[in-house]
Amino acid sequence: MKNIVSKIIALFLIFTTSSIVAQNNIDEFLKNQPIIDMHFHITKGYADNEIYNQRKVNIDSARIDWIIEDYNKNNVVLALGGGTLKYAEMYVETDSLFWGGLVFPCMKTVEQDEPCYKEFFNELELREIYKTGKLKILGESMFNYYGIPPTDKRLEPYWKIAEEFNIPIGIHADIGPPPERVNNEERPNYNPVFANPELLKPILEKHPNLKIYLLHYGGGYSEQAIELMKLYPQIYCEVSAVSLFMPKEIWEPNVKKLFSEGLGNRLMFASDYFGTVRKHIEIIYNIDWLTEKEKRDIYYNNAARFLNLSESKIKEHQNKVN
Repeated sequence: MKNIVSKIIALFLIFTTSSIVAQNNIDEFLKNQPIIDMHFHITKGYADNEIYNQRKVNIDSARIDWIIEDYNKNNVVLALGGGTLKYAEMYVETDSLFWGGLVFPCMKTVEQDEPCYKEFFNELELREIYKTGKLKILGESMFNYYGIPPTDKRLEPYWKIAEEFNIPIGIHADIGPPPERVNNEERPNYNPVFANPELLKPILEKHPNLKIYLLHYGGGYSEQAIELMKLYPQIYCEVSAVSLFMPKEIWEPNVKKLFSEGLGNRLMFASDYFGTVRKHIEIIYNIDWLTEKEKRDIYYNNAARFLNLSESKIKEHQNKVN
């Protein structure tokens, strides 16, 4: 019995020591390393969220404060988020950390999309919204959750304005949860088939200069994403959520294939879900076959190139984490 206890204690010490070493290693690696988060959700604050609900009376400001603090703690120097017009504008007015834009379409039945005054904007309205330069992105696309393909005529103004203003568009490009798991009251017409990147081909034939980043690469539509990226060099991708919720045995080989196909320099970092930035950082760091340079490229350099950040902006980001 004494020997068994000793072995358990020894194993515990080994595990604890290795965990501390691993933590120290990633912390050392992240020193002076800026990170760009290509995908998070801009939403209203939630009064029942215990992470931030005691910070301020205004629950929206409390949520923003916590997000900024979390990003600063994790070296995130730029974060691209989509939401409804009210909250997208609120975030970008609060801090230059945020590049905000519209989810499209928003859905009046979905609590996260409140306030969704208008599900689809027309071309004139979108031009008025984006010509000021206050909002810089479009996305996340929600047409698959709405139950329509990207070729639906109500989406044409979004493609046209995005190409005209050279706006990066975040496209939900994974199968996602099965329909039976999606809240039917909020999203009664949800159809994962419409997230297939192949369906973007007619859009890109009409608008060949669209600047698209495919969200949630690594899951069910990985092959289609790779084929589309081969055809259009301006299309990049990120691996958020899939890497968090899917078994590593599924998504990691797809990431490895991206690199074997010569497309690894278009993979970018993203977190997607509230409060998961650090976890997503660790996921990338712990892909053991990636080189140090490739990890740093995923965290920052690939996105900086995709977004055409100026040398002065890159220097500003670097100074922020030094």
